[in-house]
Amino acid sequence: MPDKSVILAAIAREMQTGVLVLDKEGRALYANPFLVQSFPITGGVEGAPVSAIIKNETLLKTIDGFIGARGGSSKEIEISESGRFFNARIVPLADKAEFSILLFLQDITEEKRVETIKKDFVANVSHELRTPLASIKGYSETLLDGGMEDMDTQKEFLRVIDRHATRMSRLIDDLLILSRLESHQMPIVFAPVDLKELINATSSGFKMQSQDKGIKINVAIRDDTPKVSGDRDRLEQVMVNLLDNAIKYTPSGGSVEVSAAPAGDGHVRIDVTDTGFGIPVEDIPRIFERFYRVDKARSRELGGTGLGLAIVKHIISGHNGRVWVESVPGKGSSFSVMLKVWG
Repeated sequence: MPDKSVILAAIAREMQTGVLVLDKEGRALYANPFLVQSFPITGGVEGAPVSAIIKNETLLKTIDGFIGARGGSSKEIEISESGRFFNARIVPLADKAEFSILLFLQDITEEKRVETIKKDFVANVSHELRTPLASIKGYSETLLDGGMEDMDTQKEFLRVIDRHATRMSRLIDDLLILSRLESHQMPIVFAPVDLKELINATSSGFKMQSQDKGIKINVAIRDDTPKVSGDRDRLEQVMVNLLDNAIKYTPSGGSVEVSAAPAGDGHVRIDVTDTGFGIPVEDIPRIFERFYRVDKARSRELGGTGLGLAIVKHIISGHNGRVWVESVPGKGSSFSVMLKVWG
């Protein structure tokens, strides 16, 4: 049987938690590889004062307290260091001869990120549902309080109620789709997909919407564009979301172009380009996040749920493809998708 010290050394070496042993003066006696990687220090860790390794004031004061008292009960605190979060557990070790401290640092940055996303998600959903609900309730109460006597007022109020109810329905539908995509409950069935047929069919579905706004939709698909590997229903949703966005955020008199062509290396590229408002540079990195909107007021006015592009990203990721955007504020945006050729 291997020596216990060998076993303990292997455990400390392979742990995905930082381990730091300090002497009675607060100097490092030992640091495992995870801690060294997380808190690099010039000249090595061993022998260095703890303040040269970790800069968090709360943790340093706690360690100083243990050193001054030469003991105490184990303590856990949460700290942030260089943009990351750690759960720190301080364990004092005292015997007749020496006093030392064991410090365990567990990186909880990812857990914090997920927690923040969940909180933001709940807050955003609550807000998105509360706004149309408040309008529906307000207009309904007005009708019940006597607004039904005027036929024109009644029709206008009912139109507003219907618009907000439709918005809520669309939001719930998008939430369910996104939830199923993220939990992999919406399987992608790969088959050859004819992009020419798919794009023409999807574009035709927006004919009335584009005509109402005076927007021209142009379709340009190269004759040598091969079929791609994908799930037709899911890719149709991608095209619907991209076209819907392009038309919504393009003013009257503008145009939207959908193109597809071989991109080389066994891929096909699809572009949806509009002459709309465009996206500021600082907003582009977050444009595919859930509920992220460049112009919140305009988006809600146009009936956007803030989930369309997040759904696009998840579907394309599920196809092992790529989606990105290029934009010039005031001139328009171009959303591009790269998909693998079938076969």
